[in-house]
Amino acid sequence: MTRVLYVPFDQLNAGYGVMRFADKAADHIVLVESQRMLHGRPWHRQRLHFLLSSARHFAAQLESDGWRVSYVKSPTTLEGLQLVAGQYTNAEIVCANPNSFRAAAQLREFGASFVENDLFLTPRGVFYSWASSQKQYT
Repeated sequence: MTRVLYVPFDQLNAGYGVMRFADKAADHIVLVESQRMLHGRPWHRQRLHFLLSSARHFAAQLESDGWRVSYVKSPTTLEGLQLVAGQYTNAEIVCANPNSFRAAAQLREFGASFVENDLFLTPRGVFYSWASSQKQYT
C-alpha cells in the first residue's frame, strides 16, 4: 500500500517530521498550495512569496533526489490531498502533527494519521506532561 506523506509549508525538512519515516520506493510526498491558505488571511507579500518559494524549491529538491513528489494547487488542502490519494487504492495519508489545532482536527476528520512532530524543542507529549504539573505557565 502506498502512503501519501503530506508536508505542510511550515514543515519543510527532509530529515524531520513525516519525512524522517519516508521510504523513497513506496511513499508519495505531497505539498498542497491551497487557495484557502493564500487568501484566508492577510499575508505580508514578502512572507507569502517566501513560503511559496520555499515549498516549491523543497519539492523540486526532493524530486531531483529521486522522490515521487506532487506539488498540488487546489482550493483547499484536503481537496489537494484527495486528488493525489485518489490515484491509489486504499492510500494511507500520513503527516507530522500539524502546528495548528484547526489543521489537526480537519486532517484527523479526513482520515490522516500522524507521526510525532520533532521539528520543535520538545514533542507535544513531553510539553503536556510538563505543563500538567505546573501551577502557572509563566
